Amino acid sequence: MEKRKRLGIALALYAVLGVLIWTTMGDVQGQILGGSISIRALPLAVLAIFALRTVLHWKAEQIRAEDEKKFQG
Repeated sequence: MEKRKRLGIALALYAVLGVLIWTTMGDVQGQILGGSISIRALPLAVLAIFALRTVLHWKAEQIRAEDEKKFQG
């Protein structure tokens, strides 16, 4: 499967998980480090970090592939 298509599928799945988190978790406030944060925001933040890492990995693979082409040709 093409890498760009796989990236799109992965990001779509992250979006679906985000919607499921948003709809199933309550908006209860919790105290963390002296501040107030929504319990819903914690798993969304973790999911956003995974999505960011996925995009960064995809971009790094593109850069590596371009560098290989430069050195080979």
